[in-house]
Amino acid sequence: MAGFGLITMMKDEGPRLVEWLAYHRLIGFDAVWVYSNDCRDGTDAMLDRLEAMGLCHHIRNPVPPGRKPQPHALGLAQRNRAIMDADWLMVMDGDEFLHIKTGDGTLPALLAACPDGTDGVAVTWRIMGSNGRSDWSPDPILIQFTCGARDDFRRGWGVKTLFRPSAGMTLGIHRPGLRGAQDRGLQWVNGSGAPMPPSFLADGWRGSAATVGYDLAEVAHFAVQSREAYVLRGDRGNVNCKPDKYDATYFAIFDRNEDPHLGLLRWSGWVDGLVDCWLQDKTLKRLLDASIDWHARRLAELRTTPGFAARMGALAQAAEVPLAALDGLLFVQPLPPQGKRRVAELRARGMPDAEIARIMAQSLARLEAARDAREAAELHAMGTGPVTGAFSWPYRAE
Repeated sequence: MAGFGLITMMKDEGPRLVEWLAYHRLIGFDAVWVYSNDCRDGTDAMLDRLEAMGLCHHIRNPVPPGRKPQPHALGLAQRNRAIMDADWLMVMDGDEFLHIKTGDGTLPALLAACPDGTDGVAVTWRIMGSNGRSDWSPDPILIQFTCGARDDFRRGWGVKTLFRPSAGMTLGIHRPGLRGAQDRGLQWVNGSGAPMPPSFLADGWRGSAATVGYDLAEVAHFAVQSREAYVLRGDRGNVNCKPDKYDATYFAIFDRNEDPHLGLLRWSGWVDGLVDCWLQDKTLKRLLDASIDWHARRLAELRTTPGFAARMGALAQAAEVPLAALDGLLFVQPLPPQGKRRVAELRARGMPDAEIARIMAQSLARLEAARDAREAAELHAMGTGPVTGAFSWPYRAE
């Protein structure tokens, strides 16, 4: 039975796979389950070899027509007894690194710093940017991208959750679903080890001004990487089959480079050493080289396609958008259905996208302010104050 288990989904991620796996094995995940689908670059063959070497569990995820890779994989994992019997579980993507900032940087150190009886740790994203890089490179992620968002970048307050599995839980990409969460007596904390309120346990997946915390841990989310890497990511598709997800607006919002974040570099030498050790296996080394070659060839093909230069130009412009201007960008993808309908209505009236974006930002600000107040009140009723009062939405609702 695993002490610390990690679940992920992958497609065409061969050049990054070994670094990601080595890092998470080093910080204490002793069992890693990887669900692969529709790989073109040999990621699945690499995973087969890594499984044969005893380094992960590889499960192929043949996605039925009409289904989406991510929820289908989580459904398979839900029925895997070995996974659900782990002491602790976490679900993360292949571009996310759990960064533990207390003790020796390992999972036991994180739990030792949390209150006794902790059942879950909701760890906030740290959105990492491109560092101004344009070209794709197979060099390690940890040394290429060392700048990211500020603590108060509210759009980046999504969480990933380390949790004790228990009966009635359903796996989710941000956190497990909990039936009757408020009545189960579970104790969840944030990335600073402070309590999370009951309403978050019920259905939350993002931090608020009352609950966000980075003192003990964060999840470094390398969402964009370089501009060419971002184009390759769009070519790969996404686990929830969202069309045109990786556009210039997404890049502008998540290419955040305001602050240096160098903490993960402490692991770089250890990761490189473990990767070098694993690559003494000639089969794995051959498969990794073949995957890197595939990405280089695919990128060369994409460079010759119509519109490539225009797209790279749009990404270069997006990289220059300052933090203060983001509310002027219309970002429809994360909106709930009613929000998307509202955008469609305003567009039908001929309203410019920039004006629609500001209206939607003001509406979101009101919703977020209400959530901040509700969660702060819940924490006060629990006998704890909000984690911080320093964060606020940049828009003041009228």
